[in-house]
Amino acid sequence: MNAIEEIRADIPDFPGCEGEEECRASDEQVRSYVGERLAALPVDKLSDDEKALFEGVLFRCEFMNQEAFRIFDEDRNENRISAVLEADAALIAAAKKLDPSGPPGDALKAINDAFDRRDAAMLQQ
Repeated sequence: MNAIEEIRADIPDFPGCEGEEECRASDEQVRSYVGERLAALPVDKLSDDEKALFEGVLFRCEFMNQEAFRIFDEDRNENRISAVLEADAALIAAAKKLDPSGPPGDALKAINDAFDRRDAAMLQQ
């Protein structure tokens, strides 16, 4: 299964990244998916460190990385598209590990790392 198929297993109408509008819709759908998973966490039960990480990751769900996306849009080539789709699949996989009944620390770190990987994919040469 390739990255786009993995993503579509969780986001069936995921448009991919062939055009600018599709890329923006895909970005929004992935961030929304992660945000919905985060919203299910019992924030009042998080430690102070977990709350700080939670808030940082939630912020990344709410807003697109404008600079990374601008650079990506200027040269949306096959390598960048493939890297972004792989990063999106990893981000969704990390979000799926969030369990509202368990300790979220490792999953929150994995989500933050996946967002970093996603930004790096958009910025790669």
